[in-house]
Amino acid sequence: METFIIRLEDLRFHSRVGVTEQERLVGNEFAVDVALHVDAVGFNDDDLSTSISYADVYEEVSAAMAGEHLLLETVARNAAKRILSRWPQTESVKVKISKLSVPVSNMEGTASVEYFFQKKVAEKFA
Repeated sequence: METFIIRLEDLRFHSRVGVTEQERLVGNEFAVDVALHVDAVGFNDDDLSTSISYADVYEEVSAAMAGEHLLLETVARNAAKRILSRWPQTESVKVKISKLSVPVSNMEGTASVEYFFQKKVAEKFA
């Protein structure tokens, strides 16, 4: 099996995601990493129609980050679903979202959620 892995890393967004009303009101800074495993069997050299544009992947992630949500889990899964529905040749997708400023007293560092989805073997041959 031939596979391409398309990665977008350290994408930055200001979004309104958080449990507290204040987090959703003022927003926070987030970093997003995305990895798509794409079936390469139909790929033709230098044929853009047989590839996935990272600019288009960014567009889907950006759309998912644009809404107001309570949980990072919701946003990560929504981003993955958008990618999977737009590019059916995607075998799996992983979305990691990190909150860069965590509103927890005395906590330094980031908090993140990672969502992973892989198609079942049966789905690929259906």
